[in-house]
Amino acid sequence: MKKRLIIAILLFTLLLVGCMEQDSSTEAETTEDNTNEEFVITDSLGEQTFEGAQERVVAIEWSIAEELLALGVQPAGVADVEGFNTWVTIDAQLDDTVVDVGLRTEPNIEEIAKLEPDVIIGVAGYQEAMVPELEKIAPVVLYETATEEVLEDLYANTLENLKTTAQLVGREQEAEQAIADLEERLAAAKENIEAADLPTNEFVFTQAFSVSDVPTFRLFTPNSMVSHVLEGMGLTNKIQDQDAVDYGFIEANVEGVSNYQEALFLHTVQEDDPLFDNLADNSAWNSLYFVENDAMHDIGAGVWTFGSVLSMETLIENVEEALTK
Repeated sequence: MKKRLIIAILLFTLLLVGCMEQDSSTEAETTEDNTNEEFVITDSLGEQTFEGAQERVVAIEWSIAEELLALGVQPAGVADVEGFNTWVTIDAQLDDTVVDVGLRTEPNIEEIAKLEPDVIIGVAGYQEAMVPELEKIAPVVLYETATEEVLEDLYANTLENLKTTAQLVGREQEAEQAIADLEERLAAAKENIEAADLPTNEFVFTQAFSVSDVPTFRLFTPNSMVSHVLEGMGLTNKIQDQDAVDYGFIEANVEGVSNYQEALFLHTVQEDDPLFDNLADNSAWNSLYFVENDAMHDIGAGVWTFGSVLSMETLIENVEEALTK
């Protein structure tokens, strides 16, 4: 009887081990199947089918390079690496393995071909003319930039692009986490802004620069990514008389800026730009509400206003510091 019991236990153990091995094998097969499964993305070129995560990506637009970094992926190549490093101030950085593939407006086809990418990602508009040459190298994905739906809410479109890039490289969970981190950061900044008890919550946000010593102001409209972020911080865009415009900004001179007074004036200007020197003796400028009432707030030169979630975090941090210090 005892011998039969031992044999039964041994048989049961062998059966259990066999089941576990089968389950493990099935799980491995399922994981492999998921890794290589086909999926469809939709971009400005229509529906495109891919199989599995695309490992080697060339980004011919800076926002795409930033998306990849937010997902923990180093691109194989990026258009104008020097410009990216100059203008896009974020915590994540391109490493030394990333190859510069020319300008965003004129990428180097030969350099891109050498990288043997799985996919090339850019944006519709000025990069569409490059598609025939690029498609000889690898599939090309171009995100929409100026359709009516996109222009209605550039912030929402930015997040959708991030999710699509994440799908292409197999990092969808990382995208969801990056978006959750951004929303958490926004909520915290809103609390701090409320506690600052500002004289007004209305703002005008400008990326300003000089053209032949003439001051030029990009004023960001409510459909812009910038405006959405600042409104998420509890502020209100003073500019409410503009339709949804390309890239989320209008260009104005001093007279145009004077249409939006009695607001906080948030500005980003490159450090070597003589903008404010050129305005020092401008009587029209000096009579503006935010100049007279010391309501001008420098948020720093290193804010890329057309980036993705990491640039938004930089924007939040800089605006919060400027308004609460």
